[in-house]
Amino acid sequence: MNYQKPNELHLKSHDREHAHWDRRGFLRTLGMAGAGAISFGNSALSVVESPFLTRALYNAYSDRILVLIRLKGGNDGLNTIVPLYDFDLYANKRPQIHIPQNKLYKLNDHFGMPNFMNSVAPMWNEGAMKVIHGVGYENQNLSHFKSSEIWSTTSPDPDISSGWMGRYFENKYTDYKDNPPEKPLAIQIGSGGDLIFDGDLTTYSFSVSSPQRLKKVAENGTLFDNQNNQSNLHGNQVSFLREASNTTFRYASVINDAYDNSKDFDAYTNDNFDLQMNLVSRFIKGGLGTKVYMVTLGGFDTHANQPDRHETLMTRLTRAIDAFYQDLGAFGMAEKVLSMTFSEFGRRVAENGSSGTDHGSAAPIMLFGPALNGNGFIGKHPSLSDLNKQGNMTHTTDFRSVYASVLTDWLCVETNDVNNSLLDYDFDLLGFGLGCNGTENLIMTDDPLLPLHAAVNDDQGTSLYLSINENAKVEVNVFDVLGRKVGTTISNHLDSGQHNFSLFNKQNRLAPGQYFYKIKVNGDKTYSKSFLVK
Repeated sequence: MNYQKPNELHLKSHDREHAHWDRRGFLRTLGMAGAGAISFGNSALSVVESPFLTRALYNAYSDRILVLIRLKGGNDGLNTIVPLYDFDLYANKRPQIHIPQNKLYKLNDHFGMPNFMNSVAPMWNEGAMKVIHGVGYENQNLSHFKSSEIWSTTSPDPDISSGWMGRYFENKYTDYKDNPPEKPLAIQIGSGGDLIFDGDLTTYSFSVSSPQRLKKVAENGTLFDNQNNQSNLHGNQVSFLREASNTTFRYASVINDAYDNSKDFDAYTNDNFDLQMNLVSRFIKGGLGTKVYMVTLGGFDTHANQPDRHETLMTRLTRAIDAFYQDLGAFGMAEKVLSMTFSEFGRRVAENGSSGTDHGSAAPIMLFGPALNGNGFIGKHPSLSDLNKQGNMTHTTDFRSVYASVLTDWLCVETNDVNNSLLDYDFDLLGFGLGCNGTENLIMTDDPLLPLHAAVNDDQGTSLYLSINENAKVEVNVFDVLGRKVGTTISNHLDSGQHNFSLFNKQNRLAPGQYFYKIKVNGDKTYSKSFLVK
């Protein structure tokens, strides 16, 4: 048991009482109402209006948690998920840096991943990993800064400075600034200046520049050491700002509580990224209540010496993800946490003259977590031969559709709020089958055209949910156990996205028992599954 002397307990209580003082008055004094930064030496500290977590937010999110993993610098998607079906062309484009077939872990007949990513192979085999192919956007901007901004704001418009998560929070919880918060809505480690959690009025994340600094907050309940080593005016001013910053970051105390209420897990290594994942796990296990985290792994701008650099980075990434889910699994929380990688762009198909790759376009996104309920691929892999004049692939999945699907299928956000978050972009839902809207029983297939389908009993009777990745002619027929056709549910052209249809409603339903549905796509591909009418 940790023991504190009475005066230490009094001081800690005193500090927490002062955490509720009027921060706006302090920020106005500094000329930084809303959001700003205090700089100590070469280190900048973001000072923000504190967010609050309302009961409505808890209800909307249930107890689910989203971890965004930023691969900063532009991850090479082709050397992350390797197209086995087009391996010769892939190897010819990359004679020095391709991953040899004997060093690939086969995910299915069409795709593999490098053996140095084998830490997550058990997750794939256990149905806790999915891959979204060819994620990007039209007219890919190849600037690190601008493309990162587009991924955060969802728009190339330079006048838009709010992020997709920030807009959701700001629109949904209009009393954000007027109600004192209890717990941080989002925690962001690294990626200083990223706009993802910014609204028009303030930012909605507790943002810390490094995991070491966040660990200090977690261990001590303060952000800065208040000790004044300089007995002069400057030293006194810095000491005052540090003390005020500790108070402004009022979440330090609840972060400290969550950290103290949990224990370390021994599978992590002594590594910067492992520390980030370890801290996130400590906060989750300690009951912090934060629902969205963003962590950062940098170094992916592999213009030179890519094989060694990329292997090191992806080994660090996958080992940390494996440790993270082992950690959460041992605590009984793994089912509640979905993790998603993303990067500002991919790399060019052809290697350059420095054993590396230059800035490219489309790249895969990886999803992790037992809640995925099955491995598989979503979307269509981009062509390696039909390239633009710069030698880059054409994206097949818009990143905003990924965001919309995460919001809809994992965080259970209402459609109007998703539209606002994405600036009314005309997105397609990818159909992750993560449990919202009655789709927890979706069946994953190996076919990228129609990845998900299932019959689900609901309040209206029995409905068929299906997801297709391109416009197609779809026919659905229903049969009894003797193979007799008992009805045609649909025969029509469908747009890409997620759809649901009534197989049998309460007014026109068959007797309880077992039946089969058969889906035919474009007249040739057929999918079938049995279902029960209750």
